[in-house]
Amino acid sequence: MFTFLLQSFTSLLLAGVLVYVALTSVRLKNRRRLQQVFLGVFFGISVVALGMSNILVAPFPTPIDARSGPLIFAGYLGGPIGALITGLMGAAFRAWHGGPLPILGIFMNLGIPAVGLAASYLCPLQKWPDVQKSAIAYLVIGFSLIHIPPYLFLASVIETPNPYITLIPTALGFIASGSLSILITWQIIKFAVRSANHTNQTAEVANRLDLAIRASGVGLFVQEAGDPGPYYDAGMMTMLGLNREPGIIPYSDLEPLFHPDDLKRVRKEMQDAWTAGQLRGKSDVRAIRKDGTYQFIRTTWTVELDDAGNVKRLTGINSDLTDIRNAENQVRNTQERLVSIAENLPGAFVDWDVTHWDKPNLLYISPKCVDIWGYTDKELLADQNLLVQMHDPKDLGHFLKTIKKAKETKSPLQYRYKITSRDGGIRWLDFHGNFAIEDDKTLVKAILLDATREVQYQQRVEEEREISRRAQKNESIGQLTGGVAHDFNNLLAVILGNLELLRDNQDPPAQEKMIDAAISATLRGADLTKNMLAFARQAPLQPVVLDLNNVVREAKNWMARAIPASVEIETSLLAGLWQIEVDRASLESALLNLALNARDAMNGHGKLTIETANIQIDETYIDVRHEELTPGRYVMLAVSDNGSGISNDVIDQIFNPFFTTKPPGLGSGLGLSMTIGFMRQSSGTIQVYTEIGEGTTFKLYFPISKTNPKQSATPLMDDTKAFGGGKKILIAEDEDAVRATLITILERAEYHVMATSSGDAAFAAFEANPSFDLLLTDIVMPGTLQGTDLAKALRERWPHLPVLFMSGYASEATVHGNGLRPEDIRLMKPVQRSQLLAAVIKATTHTKN
Repeated sequence: MFTFLLQSFTSLLLAGVLVYVALTSVRLKNRRRLQQVFLGVFFGISVVALGMSNILVAPFPTPIDARSGPLIFAGYLGGPIGALITGLMGAAFRAWHGGPLPILGIFMNLGIPAVGLAASYLCPLQKWPDVQKSAIAYLVIGFSLIHIPPYLFLASVIETPNPYITLIPTALGFIASGSLSILITWQIIKFAVRSANHTNQTAEVANRLDLAIRASGVGLFVQEAGDPGPYYDAGMMTMLGLNREPGIIPYSDLEPLFHPDDLKRVRKEMQDAWTAGQLRGKSDVRAIRKDGTYQFIRTTWTVELDDAGNVKRLTGINSDLTDIRNAENQVRNTQERLVSIAENLPGAFVDWDVTHWDKPNLLYISPKCVDIWGYTDKELLADQNLLVQMHDPKDLGHFLKTIKKAKETKSPLQYRYKITSRDGGIRWLDFHGNFAIEDDKTLVKAILLDATREVQYQQRVEEEREISRRAQKNESIGQLTGGVAHDFNNLLAVILGNLELLRDNQDPPAQEKMIDAAISATLRGADLTKNMLAFARQAPLQPVVLDLNNVVREAKNWMARAIPASVEIETSLLAGLWQIEVDRASLESALLNLALNARDAMNGHGKLTIETANIQIDETYIDVRHEELTPGRYVMLAVSDNGSGISNDVIDQIFNPFFTTKPPGLGSGLGLSMTIGFMRQSSGTIQVYTEIGEGTTFKLYFPISKTNPKQSATPLMDDTKAFGGGKKILIAEDEDAVRATLITILERAEYHVMATSSGDAAFAAFEANPSFDLLLTDIVMPGTLQGTDLAKALRERWPHLPVLFMSGYASEATVHGNGLRPEDIRLMKPVQRSQLLAAVIKATTHTKN
């Protein structure tokens, strides 16, 4: 009996050991399912071991053993997997071992784990694998209930007068022994779980400590008495850049790693530690890396002695101080640089205590102050009124107010002021200061730079600028005098010549012609004076309401006498043009100036184009010359040529008075300046567009007449109203930004839009899908087909296709008339949304056949 109990208890202890192994295994950590598999196997091993030691009880020689505990906990802790593995191992052993009633043995080996599994659902574990006391009651009750089927089975087959009474002691014996096995197994498992948790916590702490040591750049070393060198851990190997596993490194391998200047000292310190009984020590050493740079290491060690007082072990920590030493060196170098800067800076550092504003206290001033004020720092600290006395008295009050305001707002302060130094010289100082709070004191930390040279230089530059301005003014007056004298001398020559002829000529018809010529020259002189006043925006204008188209038509006739036949004059006048209110003579003079400039730009050969258009401006517009154009309706007059264009280096000067690129005697340089003066006086403006080698366009914008303006021929668009109705528009525009804007405007108006970047692409797109209701095309584009070429090519096959043209600059004047029909609409860029939609509606009114 004693042997049975000892063997059973030993087998149960084996179960606890195996549970401990399963719970502490690193490979099984946090892998619950795999842990349950191993628990099933381990509990199965215990069940087999327990099955080998048993005792038989009557009336049947039925074996009693301690397998109940491992079997039931296999189901409770191991889940379905553990219950199945342990049950099958126990049932297989019972079937292999044989003995009386093997069927009941197999049933109990499979049923008891099932009871444990059922209990795990009825009383779940709060924290696996800790088994609570409440769960033991379920396990014992379940274990007791599973004996009912075997009890009934045995009572039915036993041949005794009262089988149920006879079997009660046997059943109770099985239940009692099994319950005891469950309780003992519970305590063993509980102890194993507690031990496993402690082991795991210890391992986790050790792992965290190792990670902390590695992350902190610390290495550990130990040297036992008699070892050829210290034992270095992984942190030390990494610190020294050694590609080795942790282990003992002989001094012969270690010493070449350290700086020769430190090696002798380190050897002595180690010798003192081993022989002189120095129990603790600290030393700094430089290691040499593979790249030749230094690594700064601090070694801290302690000595352990044996019972005889001899050193038996030396343990220490190595810390990598490289970052700290580098930072210290950087700070030291920075300080040295600052000292060098302070010594060579043309200024001084100053600190004031302004906690009490009425009693500021000078705390520090750098020695360079003697170069500025003429006093040493000791003199200025001893008598702080010296700085105030040397400050410009006219500026001192404002300077103090500025500092006080900066203190209240806690903002940086920059200020320039004048002083009179000790030797009577005048100096200018730039004050750059900030406020700081230190020890409950408000300080001003400032640097004062000597800006005397800069001020003197600025004064010289200003003097030279004034001299230059006066010279330019004199030159302008000379140019004006020469230009006006040239024109007036011509006029006076006509008047003088005709008067002299009148004196000698007695023929009345001839006299009348001479008088008319003198009167005409006199009137031209008056126009010249008026144009000069227009340049100054002081001309006495006489505005009248007029139709700009009529002015252009009449001007085209008299222009033909001033412009050679080799220059082709073409007009493109908008029907329904709004009326304007301007001085007609000034308008004709401006138109003549622009035409003559165009003639000269084309060297007398080319095409001159004059266009008119209605423009609606919805918001304030400021052009590149900062000319402001307020919102409203304007009439545009554009004069274009296909000449050489205006170069970038003179484009900004063309409206300056007296500026001209013409040879001396051929122009006064007042034409464009008088034109812009007239436009400003008329509340309009002038813009210029040019391209080298292509030509130039001048656009004049006149506000419409307020007396009796015609209604807009371009209806204003309502932003919320849709116009497209699903019509399809094909766009040909090479500028990405313009194309994107056109797409957005038209799609928001519910048009179906397809956009291309060239005429060739647009032609291919129309060929592929000739269902478009309108072609919207730029005139000048890259590729073979220009806008007009594209329109002609498409209209040869689809003659009723509506086309809307857009033009942007002067070179497009060369394409006017090439494929355009009278009903075609041309828009001048930039195109406003309302103008674009109105033009699209008008162009698509006639449905394409």
